[in-house]
Amino acid sequence: MKKLILFLFIAAQSFVAAAQDDLMNMLDGESTEKPTPVYATFKSTRLVNLHSNETMKAKHLDFRIQHRFQPMEINKDNVYGLYNMFGLDGAVMRLGFEYGVTDNLMVGVGRSNVGKTYDFMGKYKILKQSKGKNSMPLSVDYFANTAINTTEWTDKTRKNLFTSRLSFVHQLIITRKFNDKISLMLSPTFVHHNLVKTKAQSNDIYAVGVGASIKLSRSVRFNVEYIPRLNNRNEPKQSPTSNKALYYDAFAIGLDIETGGHVFQLHFTNAGGLIEQQFIAQNTTKLDFASLRFGFNLSRTFTLEK
Repeated sequence: MKKLILFLFIAAQSFVAAAQDDLMNMLDGESTEKPTPVYATFKSTRLVNLHSNETMKAKHLDFRIQHRFQPMEINKDNVYGLYNMFGLDGAVMRLGFEYGVTDNLMVGVGRSNVGKTYDFMGKYKILKQSKGKNSMPLSVDYFANTAINTTEWTDKTRKNLFTSRLSFVHQLIITRKFNDKISLMLSPTFVHHNLVKTKAQSNDIYAVGVGASIKLSRSVRFNVEYIPRLNNRNEPKQSPTSNKALYYDAFAIGLDIETGGHVFQLHFTNAGGLIEQQFIAQNTTKLDFASLRFGFNLSRTFTLEK
């Protein structure tokens, strides 16, 4: 009987050990198969001018300042920008607040001195990139905004409608972080203005923004973006006899510098506007060295929770 009890005890211990090993193997298998999210595709909610796939965290408020100086123009004596201090004598600016309703949804409001424009925006994460087995290879966000131009009407005697002040943007933000150093972005965009300046100008503009971010060091990233318009490229002209276009594609190049938990974005761009309706559909600055503008984005984040 003692031998039988000893044998049953040893058999029971072996069974328990085998069951534990099987359970651990099952858990290990599940942990390797479960996708893990990819974070920090970009440093900020903006690449330069374009929105990135990043959103504010839930209950976090971002106060953002966007600043663009004048172009580095050649004056009448062909001296590069010395008279206006390479564009530093004048600037356009936007102040904005962006709030994370959830980790996937961000809303915001802003005001820029270009057209004395107020804008209202929202950005929602549709898909999140992940890694591991059965992972999602891309992140996809949907961005939309509405802008109101509040400048005085040129002709106050005519019947001017409030709806003529409105413009709208719809955009998909498709991104992929390939590794710790390289992230790419593609942004199909639709811009609509209820009222345009001339009959030759389309109310609807289609564009595809492309951008990249490359890590240079632990705290510095190099960013570049280009936004070619797909329609209305040859019209309107500056005048009936001119070969020069009234609007140009937007380009930007710059650096993200992270210091103490904050990101300072320094860049050069040919875009004078600060929202999509302006720098995509109504950019009046051509792309050459003398027409580039120095600019920066600054943000300060506040946590609105205990």
